Amino acid sequence: MTNKNFAQWKQLHYLWDSLEHFRKTWDRIPGIHTIQFASGQKNLDIYVNENIEDASHRAIPIFFSGAISNRTTQLGPFFSGLGMTKKLGLPLIAIADPTLDDDHSLKLGWYLGNATDNFSKNLSETLDVLHQILGKELILVGGSGGGFAALNAGLNTKASTTTLVWNPQTDIFEYSPRFVKDYLRSQYNFSRDTLRRDDWKKYCRARTDVATRTSVVTDSTLLRPRRLVYLQNAGDSHRTDHLLPLWTATTTQELAEGRNMLGASHGVYVAEFAAGHAPPPANLIASVLHELMDTDLEVNVIESLKEFS
Repeated sequence: MTNKNFAQWKQLHYLWDSLEHFRKTWDRIPGIHTIQFASGQKNLDIYVNENIEDASHRAIPIFFSGAISNRTTQLGPFFSGLGMTKKLGLPLIAIADPTLDDDHSLKLGWYLGNATDNFSKNLSETLDVLHQILGKELILVGGSGGGFAALNAGLNTKASTTTLVWNPQTDIFEYSPRFVKDYLRSQYNFSRDTLRRDDWKKYCRARTDVATRTSVVTDSTLLRPRRLVYLQNAGDSHRTDHLLPLWTATTTQELAEGRNMLGASHGVYVAEFAAGHAPPPANLIASVLHELMDTDLEVNVIESLKEFS
């Protein structure tokens, strides 16, 4: 673990030799927890804040990170959501993407791992264990690449979940080719010649998708969580490239500006939250998250988004 800097987070660090060890022994202790899996499989680092035992909320936010900037000067693990939840006084579990651990040039891995590390299964089983131990609904939270991870995790876990995402990718092959090719080179050892092929997307997808899910464009993705809030900047190309294919796979309704509801508890909001692919204002995301901590709340009564309904 010399390629990581745990000290940067100024928290106690705990090492668990298996997920079963963590399940049987972890007593909601805050800090950084590294869970080991079988030989050759990636460890999973999770950050648990000091509010984890707050009994006033019946849900726990689980944050996934997007792309990491200035990667050459930073070591993982990388966690998101700490500042927001601290300001709100909310409990938090943040999960780092181990796909980034062994390649310091890789900025985005979508929590996909590679063909041999069994990571998707290990992540979903960890979420199941967290749900079992805490006895609370999990709110899967993320934007952009972290949004893809949250949607994907919602498809895999058996736990009761709510999903809160903004401007997510829904098919990694439809994202910026630079980021996609960096991931394919790093985790699947595709050669530069292969990645220059005119049909590189089709060729590579046929090989990656045997091992992992690189697209969440299915008819169940938006409806699988118990509740969903999906925020999409109207002027972001992700509206056409990522949201629209997912929306049309789910419903025959037209995707409109403002609030698009799939029943009472699943809402997709298209508005000028921010310019381009920038995240919506942090205070908006924080307000929505805070309201979602009430597990009985339906998204069509979220106060923070009434102006977009």
